[in-house]
Amino acid sequence: MNEQNQVNEGYTIIESMTVGNARFVIGENLNNPAAPYVTWQANIKNAPDNFFWGHYCATKLGAVADFGRRITEEAEFLRERAKSKAPQIPERGEER
Repeated sequence: MNEQNQVNEGYTIIESMTVGNARFVIGENLNNPAAPYVTWQANIKNAPDNFFWGHYCATKLGAVADFGRRITEEAEFLRERAKSKAPQIPERGEER
């Protein structure tokens, strides 16, 4: 899908990144002077265009920083979850 053509609540999607089943986007609406930028999350498995948990931003730089933070947090969550599900291999020197 071409994000440049996707609009949600008056915001044009200008950036998108998928991590696991989570899709994060940046939306831009220059007609909203109080919050011209927003980041949203969507679940691509269940409802890829149902955006939720909007973080509204006054600047594009703020939205990009929030976008990066959300992506990093989701990646860390998935990494920790994968570690907890992985079989525990004894460390070197421990009894195997």
